[in-house]
Amino acid sequence: MFRDRLWRRDPLLVALVVLILVSFSGFALRRAPAGPQVAVFWLLMLAVQGCFAVCSWRVAASMPGTSARALAGRRMWRYFGAAGAVLVLGNVVQLGVTARDATSYDAVAGTGLQLVSIAVGIALMVGGLLRYPLGGMGRAQRLRLRIDVGTVMAAATTFGLWVFQPPAGEHDLAWALQTGIAVLVQPGLFLVAIFAVVKIVLGGRSPFTPAAGVLYGAAAVLQAGLQAVPVTLYLDQGFRPWLFAANVAGSGLIAIGARVQERQVRAGSGRHGRAEAERPYSPLPYAAMASVWLLAFGMLAFHGLAWRSWVVLAGAAVTTVLVTARQVAAFRHISELLRERDALTSRLTDLAYHDGLTRLANRGQFMSRLHEAIAAGSVTVFLIDLDDFKPVNDAYGHASGDQLLIEVANRLRACVRAGDLVARLGGDEFAVLVEGLPEDRRAGVANGLALALHGTVRIGAAEVSLSASVGMATGKYGTSDPDSLLHEADMAMYAAKESRRELIY
Repeated sequence: MFRDRLWRRDPLLVALVVLILVSFSGFALRRAPAGPQVAVFWLLMLAVQGCFAVCSWRVAASMPGTSARALAGRRMWRYFGAAGAVLVLGNVVQLGVTARDATSYDAVAGTGLQLVSIAVGIALMVGGLLRYPLGGMGRAQRLRLRIDVGTVMAAATTFGLWVFQPPAGEHDLAWALQTGIAVLVQPGLFLVAIFAVVKIVLGGRSPFTPAAGVLYGAAAVLQAGLQAVPVTLYLDQGFRPWLFAANVAGSGLIAIGARVQERQVRAGSGRHGRAEAERPYSPLPYAAMASVWLLAFGMLAFHGLAWRSWVVLAGAAVTTVLVTARQVAAFRHISELLRERDALTSRLTDLAYHDGLTRLANRGQFMSRLHEAIAAGSVTVFLIDLDDFKPVNDAYGHASGDQLLIEVANRLRACVRAGDLVARLGGDEFAVLVEGLPEDRRAGVANGLALALHGTVRIGAAEVSLSASVGMATGKYGTSDPDSLLHEADMAMYAAKESRRELIY
């Protein structure tokens, strides 16, 4: 709905789209002489790049917020606005050259100053993209991002070298210098631009609204291809109109993207700097590797082992190595995650079945073990409750009470066998589970537990009295259940506590 209103109520967007369509149809007719055709091309480039510059400055002025990402977004669009101004300046100079002689080499292919304006403009745009923050990333995530970007860049470089046409002439030092400059100034700059775009796309935090991001991605791909086209094709009457139209379309997409961003930011629907959910992997590097291998197979099938075939095969090998490294890095990260999961599972299990203060088994583990013990055979439960524990908390504080509970836990551990289970059921109530205990030894174990918890305990500077009441119950499979056995031990423990009270009073 918003997109429909956007296009209906924005004459500038409609005009830019119409201009691109008319330029394709107009240049395709080829009825105009070469001179007027060149002049119209540079006028159109001036118009669309002027729109891009103005819209970029307006986006920077319209973006809300004072966060670090919002400030980075405004800075990026100012870079874009400055790039558009530089491109406009180069086109103005180029129109002056065209006015003197529209059929000259400089008028058609561009002067050195115009080429410099393109280089500076792209550098400003790339600088804005590279300075845009991607958000917090871990070490493993940064490594995977670098490998993914490297894979895509290796594929893009392979295609760039495949379509690149070296200058004609004798292969001397001057030719080598001219070739190096051509690679750096034309396809090289756009490879850097692709790098910036790919880094942002794979980083998962886009500085563009979705519609603007699609337009800029299409423009980057189109312009990268156009910059790899040799100058000789621009001088060819058969190719020139289509190349002119394609250049207008590429610059027009950039202008449309800026205008769409401006409109959506002004309307409040442009979620600038939106963070996308992290995906386990991106298909882009794998698609890049597959495309290079398809190109390599095609080169071998139609051209054999020519020098370009070796270049493409080298690119295929590099992308494969990078994708393999990406998989190794991913497997290592998965292994680390599995170790962290196992450690967390162990920690959660420990917390679920152990008392946090004394590190004894808790009620849940005790009841589970009691169910298993009754099903296996005879089991004896000793229920232990400390005498007069509340006055210790009241007189010395809860920290001292905790220290007393820890001491009780240590004493209980010391007087049972390795296979017996000692648990804290809650508060000052403890339990001991002993399997297969002979009848003639049960009273001795109960007395031993009571004796271990009798006397005094030093807590800080205080001497605290310690005593406990012990209740015992025995059961076996078919005659007892865990709840009734625990209840029987509880009753015996309270009976022991009452007997102690009667003796005292």
